Amino acid sequence: MLLYEVYWIGYFKSEKEMKNFYRSFFGIPVAGATLPVLAVLFISAYGKNLLLFAAGLILAVGHIGIHLMHKKEVTSHL
Repeated sequence: MLLYEVYWIGYFKSEKEMKNFYRSFFGIPVAGATLPVLAVLFISAYGKNLLLFAAGLILAVGHIGIHLMHKKEVTSHL
């Protein structure tokens, strides 16, 4: 979650354009979507909670997938 906070600080210090919103962060693609999903997966693994892990996987498919599709749409119009 600390990386997620640093990602947002970097975004708000930028020009706040879509290219900044969908940029990679420390090599993590669409970091604004990927980092919170990773946080859910890590906390579920730490807590040994299979139900939360399954929910995290569903979140990953939807949240990261939608952001990747939107990034593709945005970059195709530039």
